[in-house]
Amino acid sequence: MIQCKNCKTEATDDIAICAVCNYPIKGNEKEQASFIAKQIIQKSDVTESVERLKKSRMILFAIGAFYLIVPFTPLMNTNSSFALIFSIVLGLIFIGFAFYTYKKPLIAIGVPLGLTALYYLTLLLINPMYLWTGILWKMIVLMGLGYGFFSVRKSNKILKENRYLASTLGFGEIK
Repeated sequence: MIQCKNCKTEATDDIAICAVCNYPIKGNEKEQASFIAKQIIQKSDVTESVERLKKSRMILFAIGAFYLIVPFTPLMNTNSSFALIFSIVLGLIFIGFAFYTYKKPLIAIGVPLGLTALYYLTLLLINPMYLWTGILWKMIVLMGLGYGFFSVRKSNKILKENRYLASTLGFGEIK
């Protein structure tokens, strides 16, 4: 019997690659070092993705709170009940997606990202000056959500391909 240097699983002497983590047990030093380096990089990518997900979640909460609070401030200079209701509903939608981020992160970040981009595109088509008003805020929102979305997408791909890493990080059991 031989023990895998990566996951410490016992394997028979005739096994070349660990059945649990795919470590090249009978590989040369370069192959083994390459495997370990790839594991470290992937673990770092997944860990960073979790942090970006938390930041994206905070952005969603901030957008939702903004839409809930603005109608009750002098910033909204309309007496339209439609605008008031629309803003409140939009705020609740964004807050709902923020709560949903840990269950289905791609949907919870992707849908608000798409809605926000569509909203900004609509502003551009109506009057380009609407888009330029508060451009820094708009760029922060789009970049934060976009960065979170693509980071989560990359992390999901890594965890799907590397079940051992997923299990060691607490994202599922080895199947």
